[in-house]
Amino acid sequence: MKKYFSLLWISVLFAMLVFSACSSNEQLTSPGEEIGEEAVSLEKEFGGYESNDETTAFGDSEIADEFGEDEGVADAFATDTGITDALNPGTAAVDGVKACFVRITWGLLEGDSTATDGINWNGSAQVSKGTLVVLRKIRFEDNDSIVLPRTDRQLVEFISDTKSHFDGLLLAIIDNDSTDEEGTFTFTAGDYSKTLTFSELDSLELIEPVGALGHEVSIISRCKAVVPFGGGFMAGRWVKTREHGGIFKGRFMSGDGSHAGHLRGIWGITDNGDPVFKGKMIDMNGNFRALIAGQWGYDRDSEVGSFRGRIVDRSRDTIGSVKGHFKTGRAGSDRGYFQGRFQLGKVENSDGTTDSSSNSDSGN
Repeated sequence: MKKYFSLLWISVLFAMLVFSACSSNEQLTSPGEEIGEEAVSLEKEFGGYESNDETTAFGDSEIADEFGEDEGVADAFATDTGITDALNPGTAAVDGVKACFVRITWGLLEGDSTATDGINWNGSAQVSKGTLVVLRKIRFEDNDSIVLPRTDRQLVEFISDTKSHFDGLLLAIIDNDSTDEEGTFTFTAGDYSKTLTFSELDSLELIEPVGALGHEVSIISRCKAVVPFGGGFMAGRWVKTREHGGIFKGRFMSGDGSHAGHLRGIWGITDNGDPVFKGKMIDMNGNFRALIAGQWGYDRDSEVGSFRGRIVDRSRDTIGSVKGHFKTGRAGSDRGYFQGRFQLGKVENSDGTTDSSSNSDSGN
């Protein structure tokens, strides 16, 4: 993300020179099929999305079927004395116990139904201090598992194989040790290994390639309190329907992985050459929660990139921010992936610091 602006504008200039024929007036997709609103346009404020309530999952069976809640894990350490209190926002604030929530996915993030090579990702997650808790497992199948029972509060081991898609974990790190030394988090999956300090995990978004077959590891983390819709994660598909534009759809969840609702939107380059995304968030019952708008840019090739923007309420007042990364498939393949985080009450800057809610990165 530190390279965000330079890479963003390089990609924009390239897009304007080489793909000038693909203006934002070109249809991103079939609105009736993918978006459900014929008024959607990158040229409109918030893409033409309004603050009305919707049917559940926008009436989109694909969203309803594909983006459900991740499966919980019966981790005995999650019920230990002090751990449940640390995961509670009120108690954590009083006791000053830091809780970091880390969402990791690995494999073919954008999906590829033609993939024939299976990959073994058996590995572990480990902290040097505190307690590591497994909150959710993501897309695990019958042959994937967490090694249970756990015997070490600082170590989680797992068995994972992927072929056409990805697996993942949502973890919580409770820094409840009395020592002042900086803690570390180490994640190992197959041939991939990464060590990060607890400080680096506060507002981290990382996506890295693994091997030569298109596999990636995506890590999004936040060290915040668990508050319903006060902040959390978002994930889904970021799809190209043309060279530099398309749609996104998925879900958002609280920091502990509880399913909060769905989102969808559009992304691309406006007539003025601005790379923007715009969309809408609703809760599980279809009730309006927010509109989102911001900017995106390529960080690696024309497939992997990052995005950040703001969240607004019915009055169009900025109430928070969104930030994350994406990986797309080729245009028209219906493949793609994104993962990010959202925060209410503060707007997150490119360096991970926060300001009071403002109109920065509006993307309007």
